[in-house]
Amino acid sequence: MRDYREEFWKGLEELRKRQEETDRQIKEAYKQIKELSLEVKKTTRSVAELNGVWKSYSEKIIFDNIEDALKNAGFQDFAISKGIKRRKGDKEIEIDFLAVGDGYVVVVETKTTLKVKDVRKFVKKLKDKFLEFFPEFRNYRIYGAVVGINLQDGVEKFAFKNGLMVFRYKDKGEVEILNPEGFEPKDFGVV
Repeated sequence: MRDYREEFWKGLEELRKRQEETDRQIKEAYKQIKELSLEVKKTTRSVAELNGVWKSYSEKIIFDNIEDALKNAGFQDFAISKGIKRRKGDKEIEIDFLAVGDGYVVVVETKTTLKVKDVRKFVKKLKDKFLEFFPEFRNYRIYGAVVGINLQDGVEKFAFKNGLMVFRYKDKGEVEILNPEGFEPKDFGVV
């Protein structure tokens, strides 16, 4: 007759050893996940810092060159400001560049990579928010311009259809206008 008790105790001992090994593997995996999580946080922070530096750098490049680009687009005798923020209650608006001339203002949005969704948001900002936050320009002609270092395919045509001037940073400090000959920018001050 077979003694099942001995097999039972052997099997139980084998199960205990496997459980200990599983516990050890779980602890090791948890430790690795924790280390990986810390690395991801560090990397995310570094990428965010790098994006901030790149955005500041690209805005500076464009700011240093947008004046000539606007003059080449036909605007003269204007003052240009950058990084303008205004708040009303819990609402806020941020304008990258604002060129103010005699009876007109050019609101400029900059992006490292200009996308169609950026143009949509900017047009909405011009139509729905600009005069709310800048009522002093109520009797001005209000034009919009977008500037990108890189442009998503088709974004310039989409921007033209929405009445925006489109500029692209080429290199060596040159910002070129992409609008076709005879293009008339939309006056967003006229509703």
